[in-house]
Amino acid sequence: MNLFCNACFAIHPTPLASAALRRATLPLQGRVSEAGFSLVEVLVALVLLGLLSMALFFSVRFGMTAWQRGGERSDQIHTSMLVQDLLRRLIGQAYPLVRADGTGSGRVDFAGTATSLDFLAPVPVALASGGRARFKLAIERRGDHSDLVLTSRPELVADDAPAELSRKTLLATIEAGEFAYFGVTQSQSAALWRERWSGELSLPALVRVRVHFARSDPRLWPDLTIAPRISADVGCEYDPLTKLCRGR
Repeated sequence: MNLFCNACFAIHPTPLASAALRRATLPLQGRVSEAGFSLVEVLVALVLLGLLSMALFFSVRFGMTAWQRGGERSDQIHTSMLVQDLLRRLIGQAYPLVRADGTGSGRVDFAGTATSLDFLAPVPVALASGGRARFKLAIERRGDHSDLVLTSRPELVADDAPAELSRKTLLATIEAGEFAYFGVTQSQSAALWRERWSGELSLPALVRVRVHFARSDPRLWPDLTIAPRISADVGCEYDPLTKLCRGR
């Protein structure tokens, strides 16, 4: 009887034993269900990671492009300001050298048109050791655009010595440029802006340099107006007989 009851108990456990058995198996089932991710979850995570990476890449690329364009624009504006400063120094120090013109009266060594300007001025220390040079500013047309070009030659060098000629493009690919001169001439007593200044007894009171860029060009050029500071040829020794400078 006892053996039979023991067998019955083994086949049909008591309610307490069944509850204990269920509690022992629940943690194992939870561990099995939480062992990894499903394929759908992995694919969704990869898609999200790809989208985030793409957004980050384009953000960095946009920032680098904006930084590069900003740097280029800043350099171009800085170059324009340097050119203005150079012209302000050169034209402001233009020397009114009096030269004989064969008519019995002298003229100032200064010739300006709407597209070119020739004058004598001290050489900046940054460009050479000193002395004076003949400078020429010119608006040179090249196809559909123009260049602002500066050429210089030492004062005492012959005009046919090409090796001594220095040429530098100050501003490239400009749309247009012009020079204008303000002052009183021998033929007109009223001070006006003029497109030409040549064969006069003195330098113009003001010189204006205008440069125009294309609309898509970020460079800036405010009107540059310069007043030559030297008004007399201090190296001229007046000869009352020739009414010119001696030795010229």
